Amino acid sequence: MKASVLAASVALALAAQAPAAFGETVEARLERLEAQNRALEATVRRHEATIAEQQAAMTGAPERLQALEENLEDQGAAGASSAGDWFRNIEIAGLVEVEVGYVSPYEGDSESDIILATVELAISSQVNDWVEVGVAFLYEEDETDLEVDVAYITLANPDVSPVFLTAGQIYVPFGAYETNLVSDPLTLEIGETRETAAQLGFVHEEFFGSVYVFNGDNKIDGENEIGSWGANLGLAHEEEDRAWAFGAGYISDLGDSDSLHDLIYDNLAAVGIDDPSERTGGWTIHAMGAFGPVSLIGEYLSATEEFDADALSFNGKGAKPSAWNIEAGYGFEVMGRESVAAVAYQGTREALGIELPKERWLVGWSVEIFDNTALSFEWAHDSDYGQSDGGTGKSADSFVAQLAVEF
Repeated sequence: MKASVLAASVALALAAQAPAAFGETVEARLERLEAQNRALEATVRRHEATIAEQQAAMTGAPERLQALEENLEDQGAAGASSAGDWFRNIEIAGLVEVEVGYVSPYEGDSESDIILATVELAISSQVNDWVEVGVAFLYEEDETDLEVDVAYITLANPDVSPVFLTAGQIYVPFGAYETNLVSDPLTLEIGETRETAAQLGFVHEEFFGSVYVFNGDNKIDGENEIGSWGANLGLAHEEEDRAWAFGAGYISDLGDSDSLHDLIYDNLAAVGIDDPSERTGGWTIHAMGAFGPVSLIGEYLSATEEFDADALSFNGKGAKPSAWNIEAGYGFEVMGRESVAAVAYQGTREALGIELPKERWLVGWSVEIFDNTALSFEWAHDSDYGQSDGGTGKSADSFVAQLAVEF
């Protein structure tokens, strides 16, 4: 099982089992179950090889993808078949999130809306003992048209070797971005990076790590080559009633992140420059722990040096943006249903150009109202940068209610 205990303790994860095929005969079902049972023992060994495997493969991915990965993993363990029947190993999982939001901004009138925040559909197949393939499609109203979010091929067999290779369009393992709340942490707003990359990693007992390379969207001085890279290293430990993980990462070009790339090119175009002249690296460190009903999350992310002032500026000079997230959660039951309450303190430095707040306080509560169905509430209070930094010096408030279903 890929870190499902840790993830379930740190966030409210809802797992689902795939229904049996409609119209299947009793004979066909018995034949399929017999095939499943013959391969189940080997499959369970694969899935339980180490909890660090998910930390190695999914670090840097959005929480919604981590939840879908766990869902697919559960389905695969429950419905395994022989390698020759690879088509029977195809698993499908999905996520739909609808949100009602209210915002009172720094300046201007308040706003409210109902949006289809997320539609995610993931398909995965363990083709054989060594090869897994997966694709996820994503739609976010007003944010992302229907697109291929990730598509990857992984070569791995923990029973034979601790080394794995992943290639495809992935969220590179830079940052963890874990949270119990509805909103993404501010660390993700700076560092999340989706690229077509090749990742070579290892998992050995509780340790994991990887290196990856990609041809970034930033064309340094117009070059078009595989010139960007990154690395991560971590430790994950699990006991009966507690679990914790630590990790650190580096990326050679933080300006390739999903939030910074377009902004940097817009800023350069405004002064007549086509491409950045240099890469600006980034580093991150994070820690997560679950101790009974209590979960703790801490993460810090920063550029390694200042960006060129034409690309990203702060107070008239090159910006060196950074962000952090400190969060505590507590799990408890409400009328027999799992729920989690959380509070977080987040902040940034020199990130005014990315339109992020200087400080943010959040309080939230999520409850599993039905199987695989969660209702969440969140209040956030933002403080803008001061007028001397170019901000408004004012505060803003927002409230969101989210209904989420995994299947």
